[in-house]
Amino acid sequence: MKRVITIDGPSGVGKTTIGQEIATKLNYSFFSSGKLYRYVAKYLDDEKNIKFNEIEIIIDNDTNCVINNQSYKDEQLYNKKINNYSSEIAKDTAVRELIKTTLLNYYEDIDNGLVIEGRDMGSVVFPNADIKFYLDADEETRGKRRENQSGSQETIEDVIQRDHKDMNREASPLVIPENAIIIDNSNKSKAETVDEIIKKLKLL
Repeated sequence: MKRVITIDGPSGVGKTTIGQEIATKLNYSFFSSGKLYRYVAKYLDDEKNIKFNEIEIIIDNDTNCVINNQSYKDEQLYNKKINNYSSEIAKDTAVRELIKTTLLNYYEDIDNGLVIEGRDMGSVVFPNADIKFYLDADEETRGKRRENQSGSQETIEDVIQRDHKDMNREASPLVIPENAIIIDNSNKSKAETVDEIIKKLKLL
């Protein structure tokens, strides 16, 4: 039976790196939902007159994405402009529905389990996930991590602003999913967080 493990939480808690590690250990597929928002943001930024209902996104079994026959390299997606724009479009119900449908279709197409991270994976996209985790850390720790990851393109203030937007938007706000296991990794390394998750998975 295929299992879904969701990892939710704010910026800077290590959802992507930790999720990738967990998926590798379990021999599951891994996907970061934020990548799709960046894809939509980049596409809309390039194609000014396109409408949401004219967009189709496909994720293949190697987690490569194609949006209306267009694909992007990471350096085109991970910059401050796309960071800000993806956060803005994430407020739109139509965009969130597009992302949800794309992720559910992807899960249906894979043969193994899935570890997926984001901000509403366990609450909205996969509310019946087999196991849900919510990672958290204090603002200062998360801000420093994002500064390091982004080469100082993102600051602690940027992280705080994004948290506020994510938690207060009308469409799928960032919340702790029902029945989620909460892990605060303010004082934990990536390896320590992964070990804690793996131990909890073995008990379930």
